[in-house]
Amino acid sequence: MDNKNTIQKAIDYLGIYATKSEKFEDFKFIGKSIDNPLQVSYISQKKINSLLEYTGTKIVGTKMQRKKYFTSTSIQKLLQQMFIDESFRTENISIDIDTQLRKDFCKDSQLFLEDDLIGYYSQKLDNYVYNKNGSCMEWKPPSYFEIYDKFINVENKIVGLKVGKSVVARSILWTKTNPETQEKQYYLDRIYISAEFQNSNQSELQNKLYNKIKRALKLKRLDCYSMHHIKKIHESEKLNYFNSSQFPNFSIQIKQETFQELENYPYLDTFRYGTLRSQNINFEECENSCDIILEDTCGSYTDAEANECDCCGDRVHEDEMRYSELEDESLCEDCCVYIDERDDYCRADNSTYNTYSGHYHYQSDLDY
Repeated sequence: MDNKNTIQKAIDYLGIYATKSEKFEDFKFIGKSIDNPLQVSYISQKKINSLLEYTGTKIVGTKMQRKKYFTSTSIQKLLQQMFIDESFRTENISIDIDTQLRKDFCKDSQLFLEDDLIGYYSQKLDNYVYNKNGSCMEWKPPSYFEIYDKFINVENKIVGLKVGKSVVARSILWTKTNPETQEKQYYLDRIYISAEFQNSNQSELQNKLYNKIKRALKLKRLDCYSMHHIKKIHESEKLNYFNSSQFPNFSIQIKQETFQELENYPYLDTFRYGTLRSQNINFEECENSCDIILEDTCGSYTDAEANECDCCGDRVHEDEMRYSELEDESLCEDCCVYIDERDDYCRADNSTYNTYSGHYHYQSDLDY
C-alpha cells in the first residue's frame, strides 16, 4: 500500500467519526510530500481551477506537479484544517500516519562507514546531511576531534545509517587488534538518532544499525553503549545477543606528551576516564581512581584530582578551593567571599557588601 492510499484511507476513516470542516473538500491529491517525505502535501481546488484557467495546466498529481504546485505541511496541521472535531481520534490518527511516514522514510536507510572521523564530526564532508541528534559535539571545530587520530592502540570510524545523504543514525565503532593473535575486539559507542526520529523510531533505528554492523563484520557478539535500547525492542522475542554488554572489554591509550600537545578535547561518551601509565594515558569506561576526565563540552578536560565545589558543583584544583567553617563546605573562588570579622569564608549568596567599609558581612550576623 503506497503512502497516498495509506493517508487517504486514514482520512476517510476519520471522516466517519469526526465532523468535517467547511474546507474539507478543498484539499485534493493528498499524499506524501516530495520535498519532505516526513510531511504530507496537497493542492487546493481553488488553485487547481486557477492553474487550469490561466495557464492551461491540468493537475493530475504527478511528481513534478507535487514539487512545483503543492503545499507541504504536517499531517496534524492538515487534519486540523479538514476537521473541526477535537476528539482524541484526530490526534491519534495523525500520530499513526506520522509514525508510518517516519518508518517508510527509514526503511531504505543504508549502512555507511566513514574513516574521516574528524571531517565528519566537524561537518566538513559534503557527502552527508548532518541532522541534529542531540550530540553536545555538534558543530565543534576540527581541533576538538584530533585526539581520535592520536590513540595508539585502537582504530575508530563513524558508522551510521543514511537515506540518500541524510544521516538518521550514527555511532563510533572502536576496533582493538591483539598484536600477537591479530584477533579484533569491537565496541559500538552510543548510537545517536536524528532528532526527528528520537520519539518515534529511536530503538528501532539503534537496533537496525547495531545488526547491520554485526552482519557486516560477521560477529555474533557486539558490545554496545545503547545495548539496553537494542534489547528492549525485542525483549519479547528472546533473541540471543551472546551476552553482549553495554560496556567495552578493553581500554584505549594515548601518549601523555601527545595528549598535552592537543589544543582541544572532546566530550567522550564511554572512554572518558584517563589514568596515567608510564608514558601513556589509559582511557576506559570505569572511573575508578582516574587522573583525567574527558567530560567537558567546551574543549578542555577535567583534572580528576580537582575538588568539587559544594555550591556550583564545578571541579577546580585544590589550590583554588576555600573551606568555609561557617558553611561547613568547600567552595570555589567564584562562589565564596571572605568575611574579615569572622576570618572565614562563606557563600557569596549568604553575604552582604558594606559600601562604606568596603567589606563583606555574614548575612546571619546582620539578622540580630
